[in-house]
Amino acid sequence: MSTHLAPPATATARPPATTQRPRHTAHARESAGDNKLIAGVVVVAAMLTGGRWLSHMQAGPLYIGDILLAAAFLHTAWWIALSQKRHQPIHGPGIALGLLLLVTGAHLLNLDGDLRTAARDAAPFLYATIAYLAAGGYQRASERGRQRTVRLLHIALVLHLAWMAVATLAPAFVATLPEVGRTRVFEIRTDFDVAVLGVLAGVSILRIRRGRIWLHASLAAAALVTGLAQVNRAGLFSCCACVLMATLFRAGKNGRITPRAVLLSATALLTVVVALPMSPAGQRLLALGTDTTAAPEVVQNAHGTTRARLFAWERVVTYTLDEPSRTAVGVGFGPDFLQESDGDLHIGRGMGVRSPHNYLLTVFARLGVVGLVLVLSILTSLMAITIRTVRHGPPDELTAVCLLLVISLLIVALLGVILESPFGAAPFFWAAGILLAQNRSRRSLKRRKPEQKTLVGSSRKVMV
Repeated sequence: MSTHLAPPATATARPPATTQRPRHTAHARESAGDNKLIAGVVVVAAMLTGGRWLSHMQAGPLYIGDILLAAAFLHTAWWIALSQKRHQPIHGPGIALGLLLLVTGAHLLNLDGDLRTAARDAAPFLYATIAYLAAGGYQRASERGRQRTVRLLHIALVLHLAWMAVATLAPAFVATLPEVGRTRVFEIRTDFDVAVLGVLAGVSILRIRRGRIWLHASLAAAALVTGLAQVNRAGLFSCCACVLMATLFRAGKNGRITPRAVLLSATALLTVVVALPMSPAGQRLLALGTDTTAAPEVVQNAHGTTRARLFAWERVVTYTLDEPSRTAVGVGFGPDFLQESDGDLHIGRGMGVRSPHNYLLTVFARLGVVGLVLVLSILTSLMAITIRTVRHGPPDELTAVCLLLVISLLIVALLGVILESPFGAAPFFWAAGILLAQNRSRRSLKRRKPEQKTLVGSSRKVMV
């Protein structure tokens, strides 16, 4: 009998445990990376939660929005550098937005005036860089990461409703809260805050399902009631648009409108029509008509605001068209074009207003025809995406939230100073970045499919 023992079978059949552990750890790290929140959503959630008063919080010369945006860029760059996973090609938000940032940078390189003032004027345009964070983060995120992103945004919208309700029901309590810059904690900025309430109402309508009807129906009702209690026509338009958009999202199914959707739309519109005349915002809107039951002071105030805006718009357009250089590339950042054109005479001279309450006119005055064409091309793409989404049926929840944000904020931006401010620019361009990247990814996939079919067909011929 041989005295030599055979080596154990496991010594050759099973590799050492140390060769498997690093691979498993790397896989877990990559999976965790996919489940991260979409980059930049913390900035957006903060702006949606507090709006104007929260955006005024600062540490030294930097505001909270600047700090969060810088942290988002650094975190994304750090994670990409450490990630070992090879992702698919990332589609950006498009060439128009990139050119808009280049034009903004070119104006900053040719400053004529106070650097701090110019930086303040340029900051909302520079916030468009968040679209690149959103576009890349959306395409890298897993389904779980996108769901977590929606959950954070929904929490921000609910928190916004909570403090808005407190500010509406207890204005005396808000008056005792500390000041933040030129505003106060829980101080309402009616146009923006009502627009955000409209987004929550739209999201709640989309979330109404069996078993959770009362929860989301109550949130939608609370958001609409709080919004109608404010005196702002632009915000009211945004609320109505969000309700209509949410209803259309639920209605669309392969281009068809179902009877249930018609009933939902009719109920939503009837509710708004009935509640409108009883609300302060509705009174202000109805005051624009010739035959109205609104109070005389409401009528006078509404007409006065409309005349002031129309006067400012006319003066800004005339001033910008007076010189070919201003028409082509605008005045840049730093000059107070609203005061130089006398457009602020009726809006409020000496009150720090530097915008004519219309985002497109601000772009025209600051960046000229070049900037205006770029912005209009971006908005046209976003409107086309919205129309296609309505036609092809209910979108996923993240797409729906982004569309509601874009529509709602765009409406108030055309009648107020919203996208010229960080609290409006950050959510708008973040949502726009996701929608534009999503659209480019879809178009790229459609282009690849015919190529794949051609390659398959040619390979079959060769095999035959």
